[in-house]
Amino acid sequence: MKKTLLLTAAVFGFGFTALAQVQTLAPAAQAQRLPAFTHINQVENDLARISAKLDATASYSGRFAQYASDGSFSQGNIYLKRPGKIRFEYDAPAPMLLVSDGVTLTQLDRQLGTKDRIPLKATPLEFFLAENVDLANDVEVISLQKTPTRISVTAKDGSGEVDGSITMVFDPQSLYLTEWIVHDGFGQETKIILSALTYNQRLNPRLFVLRDDSRRDRRR
Repeated sequence: MKKTLLLTAAVFGFGFTALAQVQTLAPAAQAQRLPAFTHINQVENDLARISAKLDATASYSGRFAQYASDGSFSQGNIYLKRPGKIRFEYDAPAPMLLVSDGVTLTQLDRQLGTKDRIPLKATPLEFFLAENVDLANDVEVISLQKTPTRISVTAKDGSGEVDGSITMVFDPQSLYLTEWIVHDGFGQETKIILSALTYNQRLNPRLFVLRDDSRRDRRR
């Protein structure tokens, strides 16, 4: 059986403020009207540049906003440290905390007292959390679209073992990752938009160790 590419209902699929669905899906629909590869002769060079930028971004922290196909919305703080580590701290009233220690992605629901785990390699997060990113060879790139305001790369697992795909959106000048969209293979999308990011600063290793309590680490 194929592994599901990031179970959005279990991992990224909850929200608390309803938004109009057109607000969530309009950018993706607009991108679909472009050719899959808008600059076909530049694809190899573009993938190399983007991969190099991802490699050079060892860590960042800031804010994220999450939109789902059903119109739900949530937000919080994000911390990323390559390779393999990421933490999503959802703002109240969300009871969720999502942490990857580099091997396993764990979702903690403080309200229900439950933990759900999935191997990081079974999620699209592995694509851009790798220590050495090579988009040209590590994944199957099915779209690379460039406009004056964004560069979007859509990729899927080339082995066929993981369903769905991920679209990564980059700033065309800095090549920093600004958002990503998970397509789960069942017609559902979850979009993460990043903001107020601080790059390549030291992050406390404890951020990526899931503690089963509600206290924040004051030494962070």
